[in-house]
Amino acid sequence: MGLFGFFNTPTEKKRDDYDKLHDLLKDAIREHDNKMAEAKETFNSYKSAVPNMSNSKLPSNDFDPKREKLTAKLAKYISSEADKRSKLVSAKNKAYDKYTEYKAQAIHEAAVEKAKKKRAKRTGGTTKEWVM
Repeated sequence: MGLFGFFNTPTEKKRDDYDKLHDLLKDAIREHDNKMAEAKETFNSYKSAVPNMSNSKLPSNDFDPKREKLTAKLAKYISSEADKRSKLVSAKNKAYDKYTEYKAQAIHEAAVEKAKKKRAKRTGGTTKEWVM
């Protein structure tokens, strides 16, 4: 591996990119979980406060149907957002799988290159292979 990634092979660059993607997705999942917990807490707080709302101060006939409709819409939205977590987890797992794939490939390439150099040093030749 080169200094600061300047001399990395394409495989090493892909490995590093997938490692960064995996870390970003872990952070996205953590942030999603925090925001969903906050949204659910706020929504539950709202739902528990609704029965205590004064019907004498609001025109209840107009307000209640609209409130119920919006409450149902919000519940559906929160549910759909919660389902998106599984997509983030799936993407994170795929990124990790690709990272391990490129990591193994980079290790193999480094071993092959090391063997070529060792063979060239033993024979006194170059690392280039002759093709006829």
